[in-house]
Amino acid sequence: MVKIQLDLSPEEDKAVEIYKLVNGLKTKQEAIKKIIKHFEVEVKPKNLKKEEYFK
Repeated sequence: MVKIQLDLSPEEDKAVEIYKLVNGLKTKQEAIKKIIKHFEVEVKPKNLKKEEYFK
């Protein structure tokens, strides 16, 4: 389980609120969970050499 605290801009907050209402969700947390399912993420090391990352 991961807990994330987000500071949303007023525009972002409105977008999440609209998504929540349109999809009949009860909380913004539920809306954000559904929204992130629309994205694919690939995690790559930024400041590590490949050899160090896979040790």
